[in-house]
Amino acid sequence: MIKKYTYSLLIITVCALFSCEKWEERVTLINDSLGRNLLEQVSTQPDLSKFQELLVKSGYDKLVSSSQNYTVFAPTNKALESFDMASLKDSASIKAFVGNHIAVQSYPMPSTTTENRIKLLNGKYISLTKGLLGDSPISTANVFVGNGVLHVLDKYSPVLPNLWTYINSSKADYVQNKVLANLVYLSFNPAKAIIDSISGTTGRPIYRAGSGFEQKNQFTDAVYDLTDESKQYTYFILNDQALATEIAKVTPFFKTSTTDSTYNAASWNIIKDVAVEGYYSPEKLPDVLKSKFGVEIPLNKTAIIKSIKMSNGIAYVLNKVDFKLQDKMQPIVVEAEGNSTFMQVISTATFAVMDKKNPTTNTPFTQLLFAGHAVTNFWVRYRVQAVPAAKYKVYWVAVNDQSRTNYTSSGVTPPVTLTQRLAMGSVTNTTFANITVTLNNYSEVLLGEYTTTRFGTLDLFLQGSGTTPIVLDYVRLVPVL
Repeated sequence: MIKKYTYSLLIITVCALFSCEKWEERVTLINDSLGRNLLEQVSTQPDLSKFQELLVKSGYDKLVSSSQNYTVFAPTNKALESFDMASLKDSASIKAFVGNHIAVQSYPMPSTTTENRIKLLNGKYISLTKGLLGDSPISTANVFVGNGVLHVLDKYSPVLPNLWTYINSSKADYVQNKVLANLVYLSFNPAKAIIDSISGTTGRPIYRAGSGFEQKNQFTDAVYDLTDESKQYTYFILNDQALATEIAKVTPFFKTSTTDSTYNAASWNIIKDVAVEGYYSPEKLPDVLKSKFGVEIPLNKTAIIKSIKMSNGIAYVLNKVDFKLQDKMQPIVVEAEGNSTFMQVISTATFAVMDKKNPTTNTPFTQLLFAGHAVTNFWVRYRVQAVPAAKYKVYWVAVNDQSRTNYTSSGVTPPVTLTQRLAMGSVTNTTFANITVTLNNYSEVLLGEYTTTRFGTLDLFLQGSGTTPIVLDYVRLVPVL
């Protein structure tokens, strides 16, 4: 019995020694990589020697040797055989290319195909999914080192231009891009201006003449900033014939005093709706997308000439986009409380912007009220910018809810009667007559039709009859197409 115990103990001891030996070997292997930084790890792999050389040339070798965590996506020597090294003409291009393979902080390879957008050292963003960096396959993943993680690529990751860079570089190829890129204007930015002195009268800065102005773009301001690398966009380029066709459809609505200004206004009406937020790959492109302004972009896949992938999205060149005229000529809503210009100074007037609720639909709205002005035919002007030349059906919502009967010592005061009208273009225009505002009517009232013959600013005058109060929620101009 003692012999059997000794034999068993000997077997257990041998197994334990063997296991310890294997475990120490395993720990050593792990510590070998964890004891290195990213540059050292790249240096140990002969198939990454070309990328190592580029790391040194870019100066980023010092960065990935530091204590801060990074992720390096290193293309193999074979992957770099297809890359044109001659394109790396200066330090900036070298940094841009190498920086396109390095991310700040550690990014282990995801376990799913769900897209993770990560920021690269050169300011670009790229998707990291299971087995892929953008379109580059990851052959070896998750080599963890002391200051991050290394992934090996079977294909280098090209530095793609963003959409705005592409638009500017292809102005000679597409009229649309030329028009869009030229929508520039100068804007004063006091933060960038040079202060020469401070006014002794006003206490305000006196800026140096010509300083503080910066160039901006109408599309970037009003639609999307296509320089933004952190977001993704889908941009549609109408080839020259398609653009000309769409501009011709809307030109009658943008007639001005000159051919150039008419073209500029009509082309803006088309170009403002050629981009959407989000990345739509060719296989996931729907039949219709909506622009920022609610205009439907009909997309016939047979009209796609080519697609170009960008660092912050994708561009499609199309030979046809048949916009619907009713989408392009949308109703214009003028809110009563917004951007009014008062053409008379009435010191005794009571001006109120009142928050109310429609009792039928339970929806809130805001209404303007002028009362106590003691001025006969008092009026308020609204200056509406960029109104297309067209025939419009004109509606308003004006609620007279002053329906309370007042009992006073002098007798009964009936509900207030409000009589007012809308004058189009000038206060003397008589297209629409005075209307008695119906008590507690929360619905739109059709005033009639009005035609503008020129694209531009349209003045609307809300005018009272006698000295009665005037009220207004909004005016809506609906194009008759």
